Amino acid sequence: MAEQTDRSFYHSNKHWMLPILIIMGAVLIFIALKATKPTAPSQPIKEKVWTVKVIEAEFATFSPQLSLYGRIESPSSSTLSSSINAYIESRHTSEGKKVAAGQLLIQLDNRDASLALTQKQADVDRIEASIEAEKVRYQSNLKALKIEKELVRLTQRTLERYQDLSTRKLASQNQLDDARRTSQQQALSLNSRQQSINDHPNQLAQLAAQLKQATAQRDSAALDLERSQIKAPFTGRIAEIKVAAGERVRSGDTLLTIYDLSSLEVRSQIPSRYLPQIHQQLNKGEQIIATAILDGQPLSLTLERLAAAVNSGSAGVDALFRINSDDYRGEPGRALSLNLTMPEQENLLALPPQAIFGTERVYTLNESRLQASTVERVGDIRDSNGQSKVLVRSTVIQPGDQILVTQLPNAITGLLVEVAGRQPVPVAAGAE
Repeated sequence: MAEQTDRSFYHSNKHWMLPILIIMGAVLIFIALKATKPTAPSQPIKEKVWTVKVIEAEFATFSPQLSLYGRIESPSSSTLSSSINAYIESRHTSEGKKVAAGQLLIQLDNRDASLALTQKQADVDRIEASIEAEKVRYQSNLKALKIEKELVRLTQRTLERYQDLSTRKLASQNQLDDARRTSQQQALSLNSRQQSINDHPNQLAQLAAQLKQATAQRDSAALDLERSQIKAPFTGRIAEIKVAAGERVRSGDTLLTIYDLSSLEVRSQIPSRYLPQIHQQLNKGEQIIATAILDGQPLSLTLERLAAAVNSGSAGVDALFRINSDDYRGEPGRALSLNLTMPEQENLLALPPQAIFGTERVYTLNESRLQASTVERVGDIRDSNGQSKVLVRSTVIQPGDQILVTQLPNAITGLLVEVAGRQPVPVAAGAE
């Protein structure tokens, strides 16, 4: 009875049980095949070896050179302006020309200034004449004073005589009054003369003060007339001219700019890490020489001084170099590159630029693997072949150490390398 039940269950559900049985059988076959497949023997993974070039560390004494960028400046640059209101009569120079000290550059119309000078000179002449007249009047008063005193004595004797006659009833009262009046008038005249003589120093002082004032005004007018000729204050070169003939200028208007050729200098910034050496050399009184090339011509420069202030955010201090050349000095505002020679230093390494990673890192070889070292960058130098080298100082690198001179973008400590031209060192690393 149970067998018939199972058989009837199978026949009624075989439409979905048969696919499941087939899938289960396929899975069992796949598992059996995977478990019994042959396995290939494992091989170790080879570490990549980078081919590089190296040089041996050789310490020596060098004079480091700093590559700087500077700009030509002129501390003696003058802007000439008009001191009077006038028209530009003529112009005797042009922008870019060299001029000598005292050379006429611009002529202003000086007719107004000339008339003003004539008027002021007339004032001076008038006051000088007044002074001479006062001196003559003083001498005349001195002579008149003697006469006045004599007349006073005479009128006094006449008065005394009339008083005597009046007492004896020999003269009338009117005669006595007339004699008294004459005596008093003569005394007043003498007093006025004496006062005029006493006031003579005050009159002279007043006239002298007026003469000083008039003389100052005349000299000012003479200066205005002289300044109608704009002359070069020193030997230099015209940087800019802002006027032309026929233009009217007012007092204070800018006419031209001139700079002194003999005072040109180069301003360049020296990085802070080099300043102690620079200060030490300057304190010893030693010259610091730099060279530059401008328009194909060599320029010799001498460090004159360091700036007294540092701009905010600056990474160094400005240095001012004197241009030693007398023939060609360039123009203010022009940029140029400088090579500054530092004092000799011992125990330095001269490395090609590609040996420096970042700013202060080099790699040495230790059993075919890279080892990073931090160095102190001192400066630059050019070898006998004209190749640029970087001078560094290191307390870790020893003479004869092999220094990497190939720029590897993935250079790190422990990286496996081989030196070009040598047999590679077989190094394998196990892999899981």
